[in-house]
Amino acid sequence: MRSLFLLLVSPVVIAIQQAPALPGAQAISSSDRVYTADQTSNTITVVKPLTNEVLGTISLGKPRMTDQLNPQYLSSVNSHGLGFSLDGQYLSHTSVTTNTLTVVRTLDNTIVSKTTVDRASHESFFAHDGKTVWVACRGTENVNLVDAINGGIIGRVKTDSGPSKVLFSPDGKLAYVNHINSPVINIIDVAKKEVVHKIRGLGDVFSSDMMISADGLRLWAVHKKIGKTSIIDLSARKVVTVLDTGAESNHPNFATIKNITYGFLTVAATNETRVWRQERPSSIPVFVHSIPSSGVEPHGIWGSPDGTRMYIVNEHSDTLDVVDTSTMKVITSLVVGQESQALVYVAGAVPSPATGTENLGTQGLDKRCENRLIRVTNSTDASALFTIRQLEGLEMLQIIGRTLEINQTYVATAACKTCNGGRLQIVSFKATVPMPGKLGCAVAPQVLSFLPFFTNYEIESLQVGKA
Repeated sequence: MRSLFLLLVSPVVIAIQQAPALPGAQAISSSDRVYTADQTSNTITVVKPLTNEVLGTISLGKPRMTDQLNPQYLSSVNSHGLGFSLDGQYLSHTSVTTNTLTVVRTLDNTIVSKTTVDRASHESFFAHDGKTVWVACRGTENVNLVDAINGGIIGRVKTDSGPSKVLFSPDGKLAYVNHINSPVINIIDVAKKEVVHKIRGLGDVFSSDMMISADGLRLWAVHKKIGKTSIIDLSARKVVTVLDTGAESNHPNFATIKNITYGFLTVAATNETRVWRQERPSSIPVFVHSIPSSGVEPHGIWGSPDGTRMYIVNEHSDTLDVVDTSTMKVITSLVVGQESQALVYVAGAVPSPATGTENLGTQGLDKRCENRLIRVTNSTDASALFTIRQLEGLEMLQIIGRTLEINQTYVATAACKTCNGGRLQIVSFKATVPMPGKLGCAVAPQVLSFLPFFTNYEIESLQVGKA
């Protein structure tokens, strides 16, 4: 990911690097783009980082709860993962419900190819040949190899159970795969297309996301369910330590600041991005700062190649925070598509004189989104985060319940605007995901209900309690 490429911008040739990059990488330019994968609006949002301007969205299909359940619906569902080619010309995108790998040309936002891959595809990335996308498919023991330009699966690499993400070493010779069902990192010889080593001793079986530092010597694998992160020295191929990084730790990334490597990690449950300094790949990271999010539930994160900015998408606010790494503060926030998951920064995506605004629309932009954190009735610790999004013709109400009684049924209610103060049930649900270290407690990670909420209910009247 950090190899050097030549970008032809007539009449001069400019060397570009992709983030995370070593010191000396080029500054933010008008040719760069930031992309977010927006799950509910089923879009990719395109942002120009030089001006912090949202240019529009690429539609991958219909938004949630339109005609997606129609048996004749053929487009993609649930925009989720993002990757890119090192020359910045192509974006790889995974839709987790339809198992779709879509390749987008960054110059004009056109779809180059679309391939149906194996079950529960999650994250993908381009190999260094710029022609092949490696796709981690969680519901299998396979990484799919896809022809980016022509489409179609051209190979498979067998891994441990539940591969979740694929990343490549700086020289492109090795691929690294984490898993959601196996506490190992597979190291794959790219030329041979086979696993040649396994890094064991991770902090948990479930690792949703990971990142490699610019020097290729550090790998941080995040364990979202237990709020920890395995810190791996890739030169020694061993786990250095397992950090307690915070409840619902999510995506990591790196920036080199004044010749020191810093690890940035989004922590969804506490609405912050935490920052550690790591002097050497073999040293234990030292916590240095917390960056409060402007919104709710930070998720995807990526930096500029020069290390001056970090971009963080807030999943439950439909916003993107821009962080100045010299002050470790949010300097602006942008409205993007609905329920963004992944985020990538692609340098040299739109070389001058192109504008990169072709084929963009407004699907998913400027929709109402409200969040309310509600204490569960008759409970001291239990809470429920309500997120209510405007859709076409109705709203999506989402609940994340935390520190609930395991297997207990809960009911969410709200006051009806035309019921003279009467309350109506919105949805009932059970907490079934155990909380690590809290015996008898559980999480309800994603409860969904679709209804015309804003017209019919008082948002400040939301309540949740035992059935």
